[in-house]
Amino acid sequence: MKNLIYLLLSFTALSCNGQDNKKPNMLDIEYLRKNGASSSISYNGAISTSDNSGSAVKHYHLTETKNDEKIITEGDEETGFIRTVESADFVKITEYDGKGLPLTMLKKSLYGFEISKSEYKNDKIITEVDFDKLFDFNDEKLFTYMKNNGFALDKKQYLEITNSEVPRPQILRGFAEDFKFLIPELKLRKELVWILVDVPGNYNGQEGIYFVCLSGTDGKELLVKKYIGKKSGKNGIGTYPNYQILKPL
Repeated sequence: MKNLIYLLLSFTALSCNGQDNKKPNMLDIEYLRKNGASSSISYNGAISTSDNSGSAVKHYHLTETKNDEKIITEGDEETGFIRTVESADFVKITEYDGKGLPLTMLKKSLYGFEISKSEYKNDKIITEVDFDKLFDFNDEKLFTYMKNNGFALDKKQYLEITNSEVPRPQILRGFAEDFKFLIPELKLRKELVWILVDVPGNYNGQEGIYFVCLSGTDGKELLVKKYIGKKSGKNGIGTYPNYQILKPL
């Protein structure tokens, strides 16, 4: 009887140790192998027709729906994995290394702006940014501003390309220096900003497509531009959006 109790206690201890050693944020690669579709990809990224190719690796892809969330996982042990979780309100993108350990996690609104992002090391968060806490002029205040100016708030418009002549609208937020190529007119660096990119609206009674930059602190309009078509790039190469600046004058 004592031997039986000892064996049961030993088994329980081993089971607990196994659970403790399992890293909670790791990707279950074995589950992906069993349930996902696979293809062979060579190291240079070209599709390989032979599974026996010496330079080929197994690349996996799995799409699932759980609790009304669409989950897409793909990648391989050579280059790592990416998991995208799409819900009714946000998209969460997690990047893993080839062993399934998380590297980064980005949570975004369906409108395009970042909600939070994290960096991991050995399955532990080492840096984390919560944009909701940084912005005094939060998303609710932004949506009120957009509603008052007749800007589109239908999420479908931010997910689908409906007009090939105009880029898909999106909403961005972050530090101004991260968007220096979008707002070269503004000499800003560490300031927090919201940017409405190519969003349909009725700004000051004028219908059109607008590019707007707002302060993330108080919602002040820093830049307002109206889309007026496309212009040719340098030396006639390519085309780019052309805007009329409405503010500042």
